[in-house]
Amino acid sequence: MRTTSLRVLYGTLGAVLLATTVASEPVQAQTVQAGDRKATGTGTIGRGATPGGRVTREQIIERAQAWVAQRVPYSSNGLTSPYSWWSDEATGGHYRQDCSGFVSMAWQLPYSRSTSTLREVSSKIDTSELKPGDILNSDRHVLIFGGWTDRAGREFTYYQQSSRKRPANRAEGDLDDATLSAHPTSSYEARRYHQVIDTPTRPSDVSTPPAAPPPSPQRRPAPPTPRPLPRTPAPERAAPHPATRPTAEAKPTPSRPTAEAKPTPSRPTARQAVRLGPLAAHHRRLYALAEDRSGVYERGDGGWRRIGGPAGRLYAGGAGVFATNPKDGRIFKYGGTPGSWTWIGTSGAEFTIGGNTLYGLTPKRDAVLRWTGSGSHWTRIGGPARHIHGGGAGLFATDPGDGRVRKFLGRAGAWKQIGGMGLTFAVDGRTIHGISPDGSAVYRWTGYGTTWVRVGGPAVRLYAGWAGVFATNPKSGDLYRFDGSADSWTRVGGPGATFTAGADGELYGLSPDGRAVFRWTGRGSVWTPMGAPTSS
Repeated sequence: MRTTSLRVLYGTLGAVLLATTVASEPVQAQTVQAGDRKATGTGTIGRGATPGGRVTREQIIERAQAWVAQRVPYSSNGLTSPYSWWSDEATGGHYRQDCSGFVSMAWQLPYSRSTSTLREVSSKIDTSELKPGDILNSDRHVLIFGGWTDRAGREFTYYQQSSRKRPANRAEGDLDDATLSAHPTSSYEARRYHQVIDTPTRPSDVSTPPAAPPPSPQRRPAPPTPRPLPRTPAPERAAPHPATRPTAEAKPTPSRPTAEAKPTPSRPTARQAVRLGPLAAHHRRLYALAEDRSGVYERGDGGWRRIGGPAGRLYAGGAGVFATNPKDGRIFKYGGTPGSWTWIGTSGAEFTIGGNTLYGLTPKRDAVLRWTGSGSHWTRIGGPARHIHGGGAGLFATDPGDGRVRKFLGRAGAWKQIGGMGLTFAVDGRTIHGISPDGSAVYRWTGYGTTWVRVGGPAVRLYAGWAGVFATNPKSGDLYRFDGSADSWTRVGGPGATFTAGADGELYGLSPDGRAVFRWTGRGSVWTPMGAPTSS
């Protein structure tokens, strides 16, 4: 078995942005105040090209990351002239320091456009066609698509200038969420710059990963480049506690579900293969949601069967199997037989399972709730929160303002801060793991105070369960398993559309085309094919 260390660049979880506060950033040396400015150059990343010319996707992301690395502040004047304009050696400039100015900089435009006029230099595309460097644009905000972290789950990273409370930043989004960067997800449209260049990519070595491709030097993560580590990822300043009084409408309240809202099986008119999306595991059974959200499927000893649908989200764990209605977001629990679903609550921004309990985040993300396990009764345990993360080690929530992570202590209102901001987190049976905000490293919480240890990096996505902790390599997409000691990771498979780790030690992966499921045997990079359901 070959063991490889994921490449390490710098920082502990949250350390890259520890200095980020919720206060407005001061105007820095590269900032000037003016009513209007034109870009006079594209900087070293633009290789001296004239603003307004062609630009590669790699350059767009590199330019966006340059502002994130420099923590370029949002325009100190908001929407009132004179604006703040930024220029530096790497990206040229000057560019306005707001959301559309940020996109104008990344696209190397000759001047800073608005969310409205960005449409003049771009074309509308479907969200399924999004590639790094494209944008999600609305009348009130625009952000740069950074790449899929889980295509089947429609989860991705993005870059933005969004608020005077934060400098330029990289974050994680989900097209199935009700909101994206505090604006309705439905208000965004995907767009592609007219002058973007698609650079050739190397063909994949396999057709149906996550089966392992032959080893290749190009696929190996680069050697570690460690840097001095802070003792703790926790910021010095305290942030608002999640335990605050929720609004009355935040709590799921009982109401009789309509017949069409309940996931129910339907008879297909013709037999055809089903392309799958998100996966979830429970009691050694695999559950899958069709990519088009038209049905929920179960894989047991007797093969695949359709158990309900349509559905918007799918969750499984110690508390059972749950699905949300795609129209109104209400959540249902699976009863064990096809078509048997019981309504247990109204819509939520997201749900997660921690241990044997189901938790939810209200639609406005202003309260964290716990399902009592009876009917549609929920109790408030804290809030607000940006995201909630559950697993065998319990429930964790991130602060909506600064992203700091807190652990739920088991009783309403009892939370403790354990660390700083992270790009994403995953919870296994023992603890929580996270990726640093810039994606450069993976960290594990020690279980004590706010102490985290670096265990590897960089990574795009984390998956965790009793089978272990797994991370996807940002260059190859290959899947690695954490071996338990710092920088020690074993490659267990090739790229996949998504993976899921169950509570019984199993790990499943979906091929990139969504047409085949595999189960990891637990040995090296050997996977067992499990096929896929058909529509009849």
